Amino acid sequence: MAMTNEELNKPVTVKYLTEYTEKVIFPRVEEIVDEKMKKYTDEILISNDKLSVKLDKILTEQAAITEAYKRLERKINRLETVVKILAEKAGVEMPDLSVES
Repeated sequence: MAMTNEELNKPVTVKYLTEYTEKVIFPRVEEIVDEKMKKYTDEILISNDKLSVKLDKILTEQAAITEAYKRLERKINRLETVVKILAEKAGVEMPDLSVES
C-alpha cells in the first residue's frame, strides 16, 4: 500500500508514531528477540542436559567409591582386631595405630 504525496506531506503526530510503533516496530522487535532467545534457550538446555548426565555419572561413581571405602574400613577394623588378639597371644606389644587428624 503506497502512500500518496498528500499523505507523505502530512505532519507526523505523536498518535501516529505511537500507533506505528505498536503495530509495526514492536511486533518485529519481538520477533527478532524471540528468534535470538530461542537459539540461546536451546543452547542452554542442551548444555544443561550434558551437565546433568555428567553429574549423574559423578554421583554414581561417588556412591560406589563411598561404599568401597566403607567395606575397606570394616575389613581393616576386623584385621586390626585379629592382629591385636594374635599379638596378645604371642606376647607382642602393639603400638597405637590410631591416626589423629
